[in-house]
Amino acid sequence: MKKIMMLTAAIFAAACFSFSADTPVATRSYQIRNCKFDELLRPENANNADGTHIVLYPAQPWKCMTWKLLPAGESAFQLQNHFTHKTFEGGTNGTQSAVVQIPFARDTSKRPSWKLEKLSNGFYRIIDVVSGQALTASSKDVVILAAHNETQEQQWELIETDPAKLTM
Repeated sequence: MKKIMMLTAAIFAAACFSFSADTPVATRSYQIRNCKFDELLRPENANNADGTHIVLYPAQPWKCMTWKLLPAGESAFQLQNHFTHKTFEGGTNGTQSAVVQIPFARDTSKRPSWKLEKLSNGFYRIIDVVSGQALTASSKDVVILAAHNETQEQQWELIETDPAKLTM
């Protein structure tokens, strides 16, 4: 019996640490901070409406600035906002796409997925799985999808956050 318990504990430990240190832990919550502007991703004015632009805002312990990451494949995740319970995607606008809030579909195949690519400096590039474009903060008020580049506008820090400690 003792051997079975030890084996079970070892399997559990291996499962818990199956993600590398470079991969966010699935089904945990994170605030997403842009490297250049040093502000967090959130729906504009914490608005719940579909089509609300995703913008940057100074850090606060708010639900509207915190995203649940749900696994959607290898290094890919679906993001759900803790306040609005919605997600976001890039709309179409020529070569660049404004990022807007949309419903978090019940059908997982209809939700946008994002690949989190770890960069050598410890930040992440967040890439839309469908378009291959990267989440880009072109200003504090405008977050878009754009072609990959090596600028800080496309570098994001994931800050693990306990949703039970959030306000608003």
